[in-house]
Amino acid sequence: MLLIRAADLERACPMADAIDAVAEGFIALSDGRAHVPVRIHIPIEERGLVAAMPASLDGSPYYAVKVVGIAPLAPRAGLPLISASVVLGDAGTGAPLALLDGTALTALRTGAAGGVAARALAAPEARIVAIFGAGAQARTQLSAVLEVREVEDVRVTTRDPRHAEELVEWARARHPEVRVHAADAHAALDGAGIVIAATSSATPVFAGASLARGAHVTGIGSHRPDMRELDADTMRGARVVVDQRAGALTEAGELAGLGENDVVELGEVLSGAAAGRSSPDDRTVFKSVGNGIQDLVVAALAYERAKSLGLGEEIRWP
Repeated sequence: MLLIRAADLERACPMADAIDAVAEGFIALSDGRAHVPVRIHIPIEERGLVAAMPASLDGSPYYAVKVVGIAPLAPRAGLPLISASVVLGDAGTGAPLALLDGTALTALRTGAAGGVAARALAAPEARIVAIFGAGAQARTQLSAVLEVREVEDVRVTTRDPRHAEELVEWARARHPEVRVHAADAHAALDGAGIVIAATSSATPVFAGASLARGAHVTGIGSHRPDMRELDADTMRGARVVVDQRAGALTEAGELAGLGENDVVELGEVLSGAAAGRSSPDDRTVFKSVGNGIQDLVVAALAYERAKSLGLGEEIRWP
């Protein structure tokens, strides 16, 4: 079995490739070729949870299962809020083929999903990005949107100014051609064509009434019915796009009260089965709670690349 750690994952699967893989995965999810049950949860301390996320894909030689923990106590111990492991297996024999750093993979595939959504839904002329949050998810969201849009100005807003400055320094080092700076919520939203919410907040992180006309919003932080990262003004009148109806309508607090006909899947937009943005003034919202097909397609690509590039560590298992 091949161990694929975070550094090997980054080399094996650059963001641009992850975006394309996730786009194909979403299309397969919406047309019925992917088999992804709604994830199961168990509670852990301090309102944390552990979830299991299996996925398979018709015609793929692989299946994947991710176990992810969201533990509010972890940061106090110097550990990430989210930790995860992904097993990639042989769809013919059931044997495990690889164990991947699921925390890094989750950040990569979630960022890629945001990139897919921005490419499909954001106005082509969007040049200003507002990011709420500064953790690993915010970094990959930024990396992804820079792959799909010619961004000129990035504004970062966090509850703790130190975290905003850390993201600003990281982004300036990686993307010196883009202006990146900290801003308060009101200033961040001023004229922003793409707005990203990637926080652990259970309450809205900005006022939707302040969004620019025609803005695209990606919300990836809230993942429970009692969490709501985006407020009612953000959702009202928007074209709401989700990763998967069943999962999003069950888990996303922002979608409370909405039914299957009130949202479309991103895969449907990508395949042309449903409309996305229809005018420059439309507000689009991509609400993602994460889906196992993202893990499968990125893990499969990373595994094949790692094998060809000689990355990772082979271990005997069992």
